Amino acid sequence: MKRRGRPIMAAIFGFLAGLFAAVSLLAFGIIPLESILVTILPVAAMFVAFALAMWAPIGATPQTPQTPQAPPPPQTPQAPPTPPNPEDRGASSP
Repeated sequence: MKRRGRPIMAAIFGFLAGLFAAVSLLAFGIIPLESILVTILPVAAMFVAFALAMWAPIGATPQTPQTPQAPPPPQTPQAPPTPPNPEDRGASSP
């Protein structure tokens, strides 16, 4: 059996989202308390979330993990540059 999304978790959170939407619509006075929408909205959201959870992972291609690349080789240490000698500049002392 092919593993699909998480339909039970989606149904639970869909119901909670629908309940939140119904309570919000009631609180803002958009729908009256006697409306059947208060009952239907959480149940409809639960079924929609369940259906989306069953459909979502279908057709997804499994991703292959990428192998980490090796770090670059360390550079060879170099000697620090020598400071210029004041006698080499051609300045003559009096």
